[in-house]
Amino acid sequence: MAIVTFNSDEFLQIYPRFSGVLNAAQLQNAFDTACLILDNTSGSPVPYDPVKGINDRKTLLYMLTCHLATVAVWGDNGQAGPVSGATEGSVSVSFSIPDATNASWFRLTPCGQAYWQATRKYVVGGRYSARTYAHPWG
Repeated sequence: MAIVTFNSDEFLQIYPRFSGVLNAAQLQNAFDTACLILDNTSGSPVPYDPVKGINDRKTLLYMLTCHLATVAVWGDNGQAGPVSGATEGSVSVSFSIPDATNASWFRLTPCGQAYWQATRKYVVGGRYSARTYAHPWG
């Protein structure tokens, strides 16, 4: 299988909200980080064969890059995570830090949620299909 090569112009067409927010080097860094999370080698369990039109790994890596880029933009603004509490008198805001070992970290962004859901078929295991068969003896 092939290896996904990041194309920042293509990525920005899919996720235009990052145009003018992150430069090509920052997006490449987010993609490289995504490759640390999702295997982008020929041995990856997620298929990618652009000649045959199989783009699963590319789609997942772009979703994950979107998630990481969104979290990076939050960090640039001083936000450590989602708001968990706020007060108005004397202005107080608190942020929760999600656990990166489970789905809560991916639930921070819509791209992360989509990534998490889309990867379940590669992580959870086989699929069960209950079928009713007629017994051969009656």
